[in-house]
Amino acid sequence: MSYTALAAGVGFGFLIAAQVGPIWILALRTGIQAGFAASFGIGVGAAIIDTIYCVLGALGAAALLATPNSQRVVSITGSLAIAYLGARSIIRTRSKKKNPEELESSTTETFLRSLRLSLFATAANPFTIISWVALLAAASTYIHTTIEKVTFACGVGVGSLTFFFALALVSAQLGKRLRPLLIEWIDRVATALFFIFAVALAYRAFTI
Repeated sequence: MSYTALAAGVGFGFLIAAQVGPIWILALRTGIQAGFAASFGIGVGAAIIDTIYCVLGALGAAALLATPNSQRVVSITGSLAIAYLGARSIIRTRSKKKNPEELESSTTETFLRSLRLSLFATAANPFTIISWVALLAAASTYIHTTIEKVTFACGVGVGSLTFFFALALVSAQLGKRLRPLLIEWIDRVATALFFIFAVALAYRAFTI
């Protein structure tokens, strides 16, 4: 095993996960509103997709994004996925106000629901794809053999999961300490950011 490739993967995975984007915002907002399990579910889903994209990129799949048409498709898909997050946020907030008990569920159900949402949102998020294309170019010094590529990808998963675990802990504690009115405003800002990201991606799709 190449410990250099593993360490590089952990570091890169942590740094990519720490970038402020739609999934980062989703994990933070979810932790503040619904607690650790919900936020960590988002993180686990993100770490799984990060690892898969890293493996695909290392195998040369990044070349598929070299054409304007493929970049346009990715941007439009991502725009729709992130707009869905914004719309979902609005619907769930209204449902919770009308019937606070309606959205209550067990810890396992909460985790699995967040995991499914994260797998969908992260897989469709072009920011994730673009980040890994750039990262793999930067990491080419550390990964040459198949074993090194697999080791690097495993490290990426560990690094990404480590960041989201920490974010879930912090956001859950914030949710316990912040006043309801402030939490409501955080939710509004997060929802607005989802739509801003979606519009930016839609604009990018038609200007490529």
